Amino acid sequence: MRKQPRRKSLYAAVILASVPLAQAQELALEEVIVTAQKREQSLQDVPISVAAVTGDTITNRSINSLSSLSTSVPNLYITESQIDSTIQIRGVQTGANKGFEQSVAMYVDGIYYGRSQLIRLPLMDLDRVEVLRGPQPTLFGKNAIAGAVSVWSARPTTEFEGSVSASYEFEHDEPQVTGMLSGPITDALRGRIAGSYREMDGYFTNQITNNEQPDIEETFVRAMLDWEATDNLLLSLKGEYADFDREGWPLEMHTPIGTFSSIYQGPFFVETNENWRNESGPANSLNEVKNVVLNVDYQLGDHVLTAVSGWVDYDTTEFVDVDYSRLDLLDGSNQGEQFEQISQEIRLTSPGGEKIDYIAGVYYQDSELTVTDEIFYGSTFLLTPFAPLADSNTDRLYTQDATLWSVFAQADIHFTDALTLTVGARYNDESKDARRRLSIVAGETNIGVGVPSPSPAYPNLLGFLFGQLNQYPHDIDGDRDETSLDPLVNLQYQFTDDIMTYISYAEGTKAGGFDVRGNSVEGHPVAVPGTWEFEDESATSYELGAKFTYPRAEVNVALFYTEYEDLQTQIFDGTLNFLVTNASESTNKGVEADGRFLITEHIQMYGSVAYLDFEYDKFENGQCAFPETGTCSLTGERAPQTPEWTGNLGFDFEFDLTDSLLFDANLNLDYSDSYLNMANQDRNSEQDSYTTIAAVLGIGASDGSWRVSFIGDNLTDERIALTTGALPLSTTFTQGTGIAYDSFYARPRNYTLKLEYHF
Repeated sequence: MRKQPRRKSLYAAVILASVPLAQAQELALEEVIVTAQKREQSLQDVPISVAAVTGDTITNRSINSLSSLSTSVPNLYITESQIDSTIQIRGVQTGANKGFEQSVAMYVDGIYYGRSQLIRLPLMDLDRVEVLRGPQPTLFGKNAIAGAVSVWSARPTTEFEGSVSASYEFEHDEPQVTGMLSGPITDALRGRIAGSYREMDGYFTNQITNNEQPDIEETFVRAMLDWEATDNLLLSLKGEYADFDREGWPLEMHTPIGTFSSIYQGPFFVETNENWRNESGPANSLNEVKNVVLNVDYQLGDHVLTAVSGWVDYDTTEFVDVDYSRLDLLDGSNQGEQFEQISQEIRLTSPGGEKIDYIAGVYYQDSELTVTDEIFYGSTFLLTPFAPLADSNTDRLYTQDATLWSVFAQADIHFTDALTLTVGARYNDESKDARRRLSIVAGETNIGVGVPSPSPAYPNLLGFLFGQLNQYPHDIDGDRDETSLDPLVNLQYQFTDDIMTYISYAEGTKAGGFDVRGNSVEGHPVAVPGTWEFEDESATSYELGAKFTYPRAEVNVALFYTEYEDLQTQIFDGTLNFLVTNASESTNKGVEADGRFLITEHIQMYGSVAYLDFEYDKFENGQCAFPETGTCSLTGERAPQTPEWTGNLGFDFEFDLTDSLLFDANLNLDYSDSYLNMANQDRNSEQDSYTTIAAVLGIGASDGSWRVSFIGDNLTDERIALTTGALPLSTTFTQGTGIAYDSFYARPRNYTLKLEYHF
């Protein structure tokens, strides 16, 4: 029986140009097909810095989320925190404010996923994930100002097949079961259904609840149909449901400075030892996502007319201990987000291979967003000068309706067989209507101190104390309508059959909007007036690249330079509030190189490296680092979580043990230079450089019918702080004489045993 195609890892990789290519030329790498330009192309023909990861790689390494995947893609950084999640490419990211659009556009099967929490969706039964670095204005639209991440599900097959897998991770008690069935239903109709269930106990011990955290439970189901209605008409329908819940977070307090330890003792005691333990109160995140996608491809002569219709419904409820400690300060805060989006794209694609190849289309998107946020002030306030705040709460409600229209076109003009000019542009018209209301509610212990009302002066003690925390009740609404035209010019030259070079120019925009998290507005008598509306930001990008393609090796290099203006920034005011403003301008520049090399028939090497230089050209009103207070100039500083160097190196091995038995292995190393986790350049938030090692050992049938594998991640057991912040209220209670920090940590060393059966 003929063996199944060799497994391969398609991490974009850098390899030494000195590798001898003349020997054994009969060996050849398998071609990587992507849709980075809305049509199927070889990765080596795409004049963009693109990284591609196959579904096989994701499955074999048991990668369950985009945040786990990002560690192996240089200049891609994805984080999850108790408040929000974010994607960063080349140092550009979005702050933790649900009023921001994501700087990196995320697409799933061609549908825009703009809400930050959707980054946490489980990864299952995928064909590939594509990471496009740099602004992608024409084909991926507004808000792809830093790049795009495109996730593609595996499609129904023409032959019947199925699989079942079960795995168990030993260190953190993590079982997972997945299953898939795919094949023809009739001669013209094919279907695919896949599902997974996963649990995990966690890797932090909560000393209050006495359980392991984060305690995760995920359920995921996807069904797909492909119907060849006629020779010219293909309809594809997908329905998807995901339920992913989390109790507790991988966080702890650390690094007490100044008077913090002396003041936070007795009834105020806060544990600050870094020992994989925390004392945060109960916290959970309950998320449900439903989506339906209908894709229609109609062969219109030599052209293809495509219509992509999408519906996304997202609902989250979170119960959060905002002070992160055992103290009853800001416990039991309730946060919620309800989001519904419909979208329609219609595009016409030329057949390709002509003098001029083009894509043109229109796009429509309508969405509704509701965000709720209640913060409760606990009994610990009774022991402070802010005693009247105890048993009170703030209640924030934000609603938004948004509509976006776009028209886009991109053309490849082939002047000669070697010289191609690509020009494109996208015109956007977006409107938003929003309202934010903040109420302050007094509890039973506040009788006599009253509840403040929206007036120019504080009428009572409770109102005065909330004002000291820069919070004031208000009810404000607004609407905005903005337009943009984002052009793209790319010149490619094919020096030889093996060497392609390109140079590109692109402009991108990210929508402005309204501040969801604000606790006051201008005109109210608070120490730091809050914000309401912020403007759009823009980017101008230049990229020079080359792609070298040989039978056994591929090497890609890209140099980039991007300027951002009116960068949307979120600044912590030192108490409980985050202020949004278009505060800064920045420049990021660097080099990315990747490639892969087929050393022998049985061994493939891959690797990648990136250098990033990120600098704020103008940022005069940034948050000061302790012990300073107020605002400070951050001009000339780097953005947080922007290591200068990142890299990835790995090897895939595959050998026949017998005629019917196959051994495979993967060794993967990810490197990151040191970086700061806090935007205010606080040196106490520095994460040291690290290298993580992952390995996979597998043995199975040569025909692919079964496989047993052993997977190890973070084998060097690196302790990696993903995010760091000032412990809420620590400087308030110490009156600026002390501070402590809180960090979220990546998963430590873990081992998984996995069983797979394919039929």
